[in-house]
Amino acid sequence: MTDLEALTRLVREAGAKALRYYGQVTPDEKADRSFVTAGDRAVEEFLRAGLEQHWPGIPVLGEELEDEVHQSVAWAVDPIDGTANFVAGVPIWAVCVGLITDGIPSMGCVYYPCFEEMYAAERHRGAWLNGQPIQVRKDGEIRRDDLLGLSTLAVKRMKVTLRCKVRSLGTAVSCYTFVAKGALIGGVVTDNRVWDIAAGLCIAWEAGAQACYLRTGELIERLPLTRNALPPQVVAPPQFLEFVRRGILEESP
Repeated sequence: MTDLEALTRLVREAGAKALRYYGQVTPDEKADRSFVTAGDRAVEEFLRAGLEQHWPGIPVLGEELEDEVHQSVAWAVDPIDGTANFVAGVPIWAVCVGLITDGIPSMGCVYYPCFEEMYAAERHRGAWLNGQPIQVRKDGEIRRDDLLGLSTLAVKRMKVTLRCKVRSLGTAVSCYTFVAKGALIGGVVTDNRVWDIAAGLCIAWEAGAQACYLRTGELIERLPLTRNALPPQVVAPPQFLEFVRRGILEESP
């Protein structure tokens, strides 16, 4: 069994565990006013144990435990990306695990248990959805009925001037994975952390996408192993990236 196969199996098992809590938990509010549930904590503990068993000695930077990482290789774990959806019984949420090596997301799995979509990728080997290769959009035209994904806070803070429709799905990682499979022409994400996007970024890269910071246009080539918020990002096929970035205006709070 390859490392990616082992990771995929672990993440799928974590998704099955999360389903036992789905729509049946009362959330607590964290200091940043986001939700956390018993499901988030149980799934992260399960993932940490499984990662240590398969890959001993590699630290974990996870959403729910206040740990820090001081090595160049680490796992970035978001046990449930889209906790508000998870609590409300909305099926768009995912289990996300990415391996970061010297700042580069080198392996990743994102699993949506409610509709059984498993995205997986390994650096320089490709990206897959349920075992089938995926790629971003290859055409060069943005149409009126094309879809652009925005994270929840991006909807509140950004103005879209593009000729397309906008969707906010309630998870940061969906902007990355749905661009990767060609469902979205791009995604705009703000107020997220490394665990929100590490796995999704690896998948998007391997499917042919690029990502950059919204304000500067600088391509994202590495991620920091810190708990700090990341600047707003854009992910898109290369031919759309700058066009999408310029079509998103940050409005004053």
